[in-house]
Amino acid sequence: MDITQRLEEIWNSDYINNLPSSISTLIRKRRYAFAHNQDQKDILITGINPSFRNGESEGVLQWNMEQTWYPEKNENERKYDVYWSPIRKILHGNGIDLRARASYLDIFYFREKDQTFLRSQLLSKPEGIRFVAEQLNLTMHIIEEIIKPKLIIVKNKESWAYFGRYAQEKGWIWMGYTFEPICESLPCGELWRITGLIDSPERIAPEITETALIGTFVLFTSHISQYTKREKRPTPELLQQILNSDL
Repeated sequence: MDITQRLEEIWNSDYINNLPSSISTLIRKRRYAFAHNQDQKDILITGINPSFRNGESEGVLQWNMEQTWYPEKNENERKYDVYWSPIRKILHGNGIDLRARASYLDIFYFREKDQTFLRSQLLSKPEGIRFVAEQLNLTMHIIEEIIKPKLIIVKNKESWAYFGRYAQEKGWIWMGYTFEPICESLPCGELWRITGLIDSPERIAPEITETALIGTFVLFTSHISQYTKREKRPTPELLQQILNSDL
């Protein structure tokens, strides 16, 4: 799968021109960013979209998770980062190191710091919905065909919906996975297990007729930052317990 080629196709699509000019110009100038995923990993941590931080350069940004997980091995990598350091803590600590078994993927690729941008500027317009859906289609193929995780940590409550978590309650299909509950009252969130795909023409990847993720655990959590209370964070011990579970 050529991820860059697919992103180029999306970013050069004519429908982006039908968005308000200020939004389409912003999207095209900043381009996209993504973590480079080529291998199967047991753990997948998902965010919602890459930020565009003050002082960052516009253009395509691609990064290697090996460097992100092991900043101590890379002299040019920041040892502390407000976004990545709290994520590393859920994989590494107390004698457990799951970093080599983990990958990361933002489910969208546009670069924007304002978390209201998705709802206010994209999902409010038909062209924006298509832009979002095509990115999510790519994400689903990466998860299904490359990463094939045993555990997905959905690390942003707003992104729960895109996996199909609210399909029954609110009719939001998107990727359209079906789940069975394992534990809905963990201190750090809810644990479910994928059982299949929703039978609906509204799924964003109807060409995927069977999922490779039957039995994959999904831990739905809230955004994890340096301010998240300790008891609200997943721990390496919990992740290891889930991976070793025969639930």
